[in-house]
Parts: sequence; C-alpha cells; structure tokens
Amino acid sequence: MKTKFIGLDGYSEIESVSKKRRTARQSKNLTTSQKTVRFVKRAVTLCAKNIKRKTAGQTASKKVRRPQSTIFDRQYAQTRRVPATAGSAMDSLQYLRSMPSGKKFYAHSAPSEPHQHKIVKKKVVMAVAACVTAIMLSCVTVASALDAPQPEKTEEPKTNVVFPATSDELSYSLDTPNMYMNNAFASLYIDGELIGTTNDPDALENALDQYLIDCRAGYDNTTTTEFVNDVRVDRHGPDDSVLLTAGELMQAAADKFSVKLETNWSYESEIDYETDITYDENENSDYETVVTEGKPGTEEINIRLTYIDGNFVNADVISTELISEPVTETIIRGAKQDQQESASVSATSGQFIWPFPHTHNITSLFEWRWGRMHQGIDIAGGDDYGQPIIAADSGRVTWSGNDGGGYGNYVMIDHGNGYMTVYAHACAVACSTGDYVNQGDVIAYCGSTGNSTGPHLHFEVRVDGTQVDPLGYVS
Repeated sequence: MKTKFIGLDGYSEIESVSKKRRTARQSKNLTTSQKTVRFVKRAVTLCAKNIKRKTAGQTASKKVRRPQSTIFDRQYAQTRRVPATAGSAMDSLQYLRSMPSGKKFYAHSAPSEPHQHKIVKKKVVMAVAACVTAIMLSCVTVASALDAPQPEKTEEPKTNVVFPATSDELSYSLDTPNMYMNNAFASLYIDGELIGTTNDPDALENALDQYLIDCRAGYDNTTTTEFVNDVRVDRHGPDDSVLLTAGELMQAAADKFSVKLETNWSYESEIDYETDITYDENENSDYETVVTEGKPGTEEINIRLTYIDGNFVNADVISTELISEPVTETIIRGAKQDQQESASVSATSGQFIWPFPHTHNITSLFEWRWGRMHQGIDIAGGDDYGQPIIAADSGRVTWSGNDGGGYGNYVMIDHGNGYMTVYAHACAVACSTGDYVNQGDVIAYCGSTGNSTGPHLHFEVRVDGTQVDPLGYVS
C-alpha cells in the first residue's frame, strides 16, 4: 500500500489500490463458507453466460440456415398432395394444421406459436437455477460446519496415588513451586535424641524392621521382637540437616537400641512321686523295706520366656500337659530306737535349724509355679556353688546320691515321728544312705544338678509323707 502525505498539518490520505490487489488481500481473510459462496456465485454466473451465449448462437444459426421463407416453400411444395385452396399462404398453413388425424404427417409442418418456445426456455432456466441454488446452499452449510469452532479436547487430569497424610506431614517443595511433597525426608529419634536425617524414609523403615528380624534369628516362628525404648521415625519435608543413608543411620544408632524378645519354650519335667512310710514298732530304726518302688511322673510344660537385650526377665506358664502319672513308693521302717536316738528325737522333735548357713535369701516360695506346685523353698544368694549344706535336725539318712531324677544329687533324712527333710541339687554329697547324722552336720554341698537353673538349695519338709511349707518349721 502506498501512502501520500498531504499538507503541513500532518494528516494523510491513503491512495486507492487496484481492485485486483484489494480483492486478493480481502480473500485472505475470508472464511471457508464465504469462499464457497463466492465460488458458487462465480460458477452460476459463468454457467448463465455460457447458456446465454449458446442460445444466442443457435437462434442466429437457425435464422440463417432455415429462414422462414424456406418453411413456406416446403409447405407449398407439398400442395400437390393437398387439395387446392383458395386464399393466401397463411390460409394454406392453417388448413394443414387442421387436417384430420389420419393425415398427421402434415401436422409437424406447422410451427408452434413463438411465445410457447420462450415459456419452455424460462422453465428450463428456472429448473437449472433451482438445482444450482440447492447445491450452493448445501455447500454453504458444509462450509459453515467446517468453519464452526471445534470443542477443545480436554484430557483427564493425571493423578498420582498419594497416601493420606496429616497436615504436619506435608511440606512445600522448593524445587517444584506450588507442589507439596508428602514425607520426602525422615529423621530417626531414639528416646527423644535425634540420630540423623535421610531422604529415603522407606529404606530407613525397612532397615529398622530388618534389625528386629535379625534379633530373632535362630528362634522359631512364635518369637516376637520389639523396641523397648522410644524409637521414632518422623517424616517431614526438607530441612537444613546433613543427610545420611539408612545404613549410616542404623550404624550410628546400633548401641542405642533396646529390644525385647519373647518366645515359647517347652520342656519335660518330672513329677516327684510320694512316699508312703509305715513304721513297725517291732523292728529297729535301721530296718527298712521297700514294698512298692516309687516312680516319678512326667509332664510337658509350655512357657513364654521374655528377654530384654539378651537378659532373662520373666517366664509365664502357658499350658501343661501330663505325660505319665507318678507312682507312690511304699516303705516299711522299723520304729524301735536305741537310747541315743530316743534322746535325740525327744530333744529335737519338730525343731529344725536353717539348712544353708551361707545365705537366708529365698528365691522361690512354697507356692504354685509354672503350672504346678513348688513343694519346697529355693535358697540362693550368689556365690553359692560349693557352700556347705547342713542337717536341719538329727536323723537317719534314708537316701544320699543321684537317682537320675529332677533332684540331681540329694539327701533325704528321716527324723522320726513322721518328719523328713530333703536337700536337693547338690554338687556333691557328704554322707551315705543309712548314716545317722546330728543336727548341724554337713551332709552336702550346694550345686545345680538335676532340673536346676543355677546353684541353689531346694529344701523340703515332709510330715507323714506329705510336703508342707518349710517356713512353718525353719526361719
């Protein structure tokens, strides 16, 4: 576009451009429907021009090739077959047109009225125009549909699965604005003390689980482990802490964990048999006959053991199952005593002294324990192994040794008048079966034989063959 500035006031006028260039510029901004209408208009105009041109040419050619005089001449040439009629040539033509049906071969010679040809041409042109208009409207409709704005295709938002988190577990990401990171970092605390921070929380959780698994290695599937102290993993967003790997955190906290281990343990325990003693006044006191040999019973005890950091803490009985019943032993003993024995018995009958001078500490009472009755008391105070055990009262030693039962090495003393005492789990005995011992004599040494968990003295008092609480007789 050329621009010419006119005048000194600064206004300008735009020169006109050629129609051809203006049309070309405007066509660039046309829509598809507008372009289609323009094309149809041009096509209709061109078609109308061609029809008009051809129609005009045909009319001219007809006038040249077949002038009206030639038609009359032809009609007159056929008058040899038609009766002569008076009048003009026009009268003759009207006569030919009015011929009967049998002579219709003359009818085509009479031209139709000139205005009828014009009507036919107008109808044809109107029909063509109607068809072209219908086509044009169809094209415009299609073009408009193409130009109609297409709805934008929206994609469904992509979502990531995020586990529920509380508000304090969400933190803002500095690397990705307007986005929140859930539990991106984690800090390990033990009893409130910060051990360190890592950017791999899952690896830290797995390492803690693996630590507990390693603590119960070698145990059966009834074993459980857990941290006794407060071990906490705090998940949060990024901070200024120095980041460590999960392995480095576990190494830094290795000596700070306290672990409780619980496991089931089953074992078979002997059930002591009872002894039924019958005294014969006609036999001396050294006389003894076993009528029925006693036999211990067996039971299975299931307990739940608890350890903390490898140290035994507690044992709870879960269940007991009887395997075999004990068999009561029946003994006949002589009751006739000599003067020494009579004096000893009359002086000490029912009066017992403490059997383990090393300590008076009682670790287990005469009570129900581990699914069954504990038939005596356990005495232990530390450094007990090898310490002397003395006779609580004078009497005859009815057993000294180890019969393979739960008592291990033990001594049994008959004090007369239905009283007996038992000293079990000794590492060695200092008397023999049948010996007569006085109150305070050393009869054995403390140990841990038989069913024992450590050096101690198991002490029993029996009255007429039945175990009673020893604390009712000694103190």
